[in-house]
Amino acid sequence: MEFRINLASRVYLDRRSARRWLLLLSGLLALVLTSSLLYLYRNIEQLQVVDRRLAEIDSRLVAQRGQTAIAYTPASFARVMGEVEAANQLIAADQFRWTALLGRLEELLPADVAIFSLQPNYRDRSLQITAVARDTAALTALLDALLASPDMQQAFLLNQATSAQFDSKPLVQFSIVIREAF
Repeated sequence: MEFRINLASRVYLDRRSARRWLLLLSGLLALVLTSSLLYLYRNIEQLQVVDRRLAEIDSRLVAQRGQTAIAYTPASFARVMGEVEAANQLIAADQFRWTALLGRLEELLPADVAIFSLQPNYRDRSLQITAVARDTAALTALLDALLASPDMQQAFLLNQATSAQFDSKPLVQFSIVIREAF
């Protein structure tokens, strides 16, 4: 009898032990898969509950306001944020204190002058004043007071005309522009 097979040269594989480990590992993986599927199912149920509640809140809002609800999209959010940014820029540009300017004009205004309108020009940072004075002396007093003030010294007379009468005396109607008033 001739032995050609050398059992010591081959790798021995215990198939029973390997099958047991593979069976144990597949059981463990099946358990993890089952728990993951149950977790996914619970999350889907919770998402459906949240969607129902949101739809209920939307319907309540529509009932309160009497209008349709607007669906949220990233494009509409970006559009609204652009509008908010534009409004914030306008608010930042309009942080001028009008009460301080009006108080300063009240200090400088002679008793014989009445202001009809104030027209701000934000681009040029100028203010146009339309007013009426009893006589040219009151007009020149206002111009002198404006030119003497440190914050309104760039005052220019645009026009001057005689208008209606008060106590049988003609009134002087005029317009002044104050550059860099604010």
